[in-house]
Amino acid sequence: MKSTSFFNRTFFAGSAICLLSIPAIAQKSKVVDNVDLVFHNTTGMLQQIHYAPQPLNDHFSGQVFTEYLQQLDGGKRFFLKSDITRFREFEWQLDDEMRGKMVQFYKVVNTVYKQRVKEVEQIIKDLLAQPFSFTNDEYFNDSPKNILYCKNSDELKTRWKNYLKYQVLVQYDDLLEQRKKDTVNHFTDAQLETKARETVARIEKRSMENILKLTADEEAFNLYLNSIINLYDPHSSYFLPVDRREFQEGMSGIYYGIGALLQEQNGKVSIAELMIGGPAWKSGQVEKGDVLVKVQQGGSTEKTDLAGLAMSEVIKLTRGQKGTTVTITFRKNDGSLKDVTIQREALQLEDTFVKSAIINDSSAKIGYITFPKFYTNFGDANGRSCATDMALELEKLKAENVEGVVIDIRDNTGGSLGEVINMVGLFIKQGPVVQVKSSIGTPYVSTVNNPGVLYDGPLVVLVNEMSASAAEIFAAAIQDYHRGIVIGAASTYGKGSVQRGFGVGETKNQIGPDNLDLGTIHITLQKYYRITGAATQLKGVSPDIKLPGIYEPYKMQEKDNPTALKWDTIAAAPFALSNHSEEVSRTIAAAGGRIEKDSSLLALRKNIHWLENRSNLHSMKLDKYRAEKKQLQQTIATIRKQLVTADSLPVINTADVQEELKHKEQFRNDSNKAWLNSLKKDLFLSEAILVMQTWFKTRTGNS
Repeated sequence: MKSTSFFNRTFFAGSAICLLSIPAIAQKSKVVDNVDLVFHNTTGMLQQIHYAPQPLNDHFSGQVFTEYLQQLDGGKRFFLKSDITRFREFEWQLDDEMRGKMVQFYKVVNTVYKQRVKEVEQIIKDLLAQPFSFTNDEYFNDSPKNILYCKNSDELKTRWKNYLKYQVLVQYDDLLEQRKKDTVNHFTDAQLETKARETVARIEKRSMENILKLTADEEAFNLYLNSIINLYDPHSSYFLPVDRREFQEGMSGIYYGIGALLQEQNGKVSIAELMIGGPAWKSGQVEKGDVLVKVQQGGSTEKTDLAGLAMSEVIKLTRGQKGTTVTITFRKNDGSLKDVTIQREALQLEDTFVKSAIINDSSAKIGYITFPKFYTNFGDANGRSCATDMALELEKLKAENVEGVVIDIRDNTGGSLGEVINMVGLFIKQGPVVQVKSSIGTPYVSTVNNPGVLYDGPLVVLVNEMSASAAEIFAAAIQDYHRGIVIGAASTYGKGSVQRGFGVGETKNQIGPDNLDLGTIHITLQKYYRITGAATQLKGVSPDIKLPGIYEPYKMQEKDNPTALKWDTIAAAPFALSNHSEEVSRTIAAAGGRIEKDSSLLALRKNIHWLENRSNLHSMKLDKYRAEKKQLQQTIATIRKQLVTADSLPVINTADVQEELKHKEQFRNDSNKAWLNSLKKDLFLSEAILVMQTWFKTRTGNS
């Protein structure tokens, strides 16, 4: 799932080198020397083998024109209207560039862009040299739509002044809050306003430096080419060459860190993902989206301000020796600041594999299984297969005499198609699992044909908006066969496409994977379809029982990307419903009716809806800003409380894990304890357990 902004960078701040958006660190000069060859080979491949090739005409040329400028200057704070007028001579010629003409457009734009960025640096410096007053009714729009390019430099200064004033206000208010706790220093309001401007100046200075790095020849070309590719679909991408030797050396090294996937956007570094079992995750105080503000090394009293620092610099500060601590100041989603002290560890990979537990419900034992992705062994005898691991955990749970199993694939980003097919085969004896289809030809139907199933009891699958790709195939198959009940947010992510990587090659139309000197292109070739014939693309899987979606306000799903491939249908593959079909239907009717009327879930939905629909306009009058911030903080605090179940779930380890932990290191026991505690408080897991209890009642004929 790739972000639509190419200024976003993502890295692990843990024990392994980044596995996403790896920075190109060598061989780029070959690309710069062969821009036309790389460009024409790449666009040629897109037209030949992409699932949905674009018509190369003036209309598409106009789309490329708009998209590239949007990627460079979405907030319209760099280019002037006169620049765009100048660029328009290329607006209807970009399809000709794709068909073989010399590539010129991005070079012209990049030259002007570098000039404008340098001019903006001076504008920022001048504006931040003067104090701001926060007593007037002025507003900042954090998501402006349909704004026009500035006619002249005066208009541009006004736009930057509005933006900078809000940034200073955020910092100023933070400093005012900190002053209440500071018994040593006695800063005046004016001094704090000056400090706030100094902080914003550092942020913007580093941000401009990072933007200028992206105007280097190879990076500018990369951005332009990906702007075009993104119009085909969000999951096709071009990657600059990587120095394989340095990459392999990095992979073999050992790093100790906080256990998080970081992302950089607009000069700020935030948490993209937490590694399950990692130090940040175990703290229970760090969340996806938290922005890193300051870092203080253990044993030091000095805090390093991260404002505007590059990703690589932030990662260096979060890493350190095993067992050392680092205190990170995070800006939470509600705008508040929170210091979290974390002890650095090596990432424990076993925490990312299939794992199980038992909910010792008063009426029956219920098994619980979770895993973050559909990993595979890639033919390595020493590797791990998630389907094989799932089978082992199911055997453990059966030995514990569980009467039902909940499989939690929330935030599961997908993975191996082969693994998901094998995993479905643990619950379905025989029949189709998924259909895979290219843009032409008949679909290929993947099936299972087993002598029996490993588990045939009640099954509930828990999903959310971030359950994607292979996770959606699993949920869809269980749902279509009526083998189990899917419960979760209104829909899963909606990624139903298949990509493959090709070397760009050194000769035109060469698409073999052997030559990587000029980079690699990942192209969407096929789409997944359910056995009913419906695509999982765009719409995802709609659960049988719907819960509030905590990610809905942030518009992170496939449907929120305007270039996503469309949803469609093909012919269904013949299949027979499971023998659980009647029980499943009765349970859905009974449990669904209860959940629709549940007052606590209704209240949660209401607060999420408020968050989703809050205004993009923010007052820059201090008292009004504080009132808005307070309302936001109170709403998010309420949502967090609402996500904690009223009654703690009786979750315990399986007997074999309890025995193993007696002989494990303390940190493994601590990690396990943190995991169990998170499950005990999980509202949505609690709802899944209630659905399972309803299933038990329908089997016995009780209402």
